[in-house]
Amino acid sequence: MTYLQLINAVLIELNEVVITTVASTRGIQSAVKDLINKSQKDIINSEVEWPFTYSSNTVSTSSGTGEYSLQTDLKTLNEDAVILNPGGSKPLKLLKFLSYDEYNQSYLSLNSDPDDTHLAEPERFYLTPDLKLGLYPEPDATYTVSYEYYATHSDLSANTDTPIIPDRFHDIIVNRAKYYAYMLRSDLQSAQLTERDYKEGLSRMRVELINRKDYFRAV
Repeated sequence: MTYLQLINAVLIELNEVVITTVASTRGIQSAVKDLINKSQKDIINSEVEWPFTYSSNTVSTSSGTGEYSLQTDLKTLNEDAVILNPGGSKPLKLLKFLSYDEYNQSYLSLNSDPDDTHLAEPERFYLTPDLKLGLYPEPDATYTVSYEYYATHSDLSANTDTPIIPDRFHDIIVNRAKYYAYMLRSDLQSAQLTERDYKEGLSRMRVELINRKDYFRAV
């Protein structure tokens, strides 16, 4: 469903007047418009590794440069999937994770020699507080480092925007938004029933997506 369709699905359930565009709403219509985004956020934040937020990218290293910017939509890095391609006939190398504290305490001084004797093919990586990818040792050449991550999402805003959540689970967004709308009306009985439907849908979504180990490789 599109953003407009999701809003109208909730309004119909609430016996309210539907809208023809998200640019012109008032009262409960405006509230539901906001609740759709709130509901999508609730669902996405309920799990760190939803497969539909999975993405991947690469960085190209430079000799003597230890830290590199990652994708701006990065939310969580898969620490078990940072791989260095040394080029040529050499095999790919899975880099080992270092916490930032561990890097500062045990490796920073080794990466800070004034000459280039510390430069080498990286063996480990760390994440800085501002989500840059750090490598140890600092690279001595150009390498390609691939990484997998889980991305942030953007709010829906236009009529035809569609949620990042797969279409077959859009009823869960609708139920979550209905729950909030009923709470705004102080209709606790309807809210409780709708919350039950929401939780059942979310459980089904987890079973289908989180428990299918091969899913995110196929999307």
